Amino acid sequence: MKKNNVRALGTAVLLASGMCVLSGCATGYHKGKLQNELHAEADITGPGITGKAQLYEEFEGRVRVKITLQGTSDSKLTPGKHAVHFHETGACAPSFAAAKGHYDGNIEPQINPKANVDSGLGNHPYHLGDIPNIVVDENRKATLYTITSRVTLSPGLTTLFDGDGTAFIIHEFEDQYLPDPPTKDAPGGPRIACGVILKK
Repeated sequence: MKKNNVRALGTAVLLASGMCVLSGCATGYHKGKLQNELHAEADITGPGITGKAQLYEEFEGRVRVKITLQGTSDSKLTPGKHAVHFHETGACAPSFAAAKGHYDGNIEPQINPKANVDSGLGNHPYHLGDIPNIVVDENRKATLYTITSRVTLSPGLTTLFDGDGTAFIIHEFEDQYLPDPPTKDAPGGPRIACGVILKK
């Protein structure tokens, strides 16, 4: 083999190796992908309302959320925007109030004793449980697809699977995302549907 060809081959190998390091194609490079994808679901129900939520965590700290809803003509799932939140307790009975306030993380005394886990409205709209409004069409159908890094399905300080679980709440009105909301309806108003989030 001629010297020029050997030199060119060596240069190509070095360039390829450098690109591999920069692009992360080395076998030990961590890209945040979990070894096993985590999955959770919630059946959402309310007077005249049915729906399903599906959650997936494929990459560390990033949860895909898909919610589908259907309301009857006399339900409170009216055309327009409706607030959707993670709430702090995985319970929908005896009333939707059992889900308590907005989810806002878990205190670990040894790690984050001063964390803001206040589920009251004082931390609105920065609660970990705040996600985009869902838009209902004229046929009372709605689909929301979003990705959040505020919560996880995997263990940790922002897991949805703490000691008492977590629930989805659908509200009658839209969330206006106002800090320290001036009225109780600004974050969505009355609760019209609920679903407990369960591991699958």
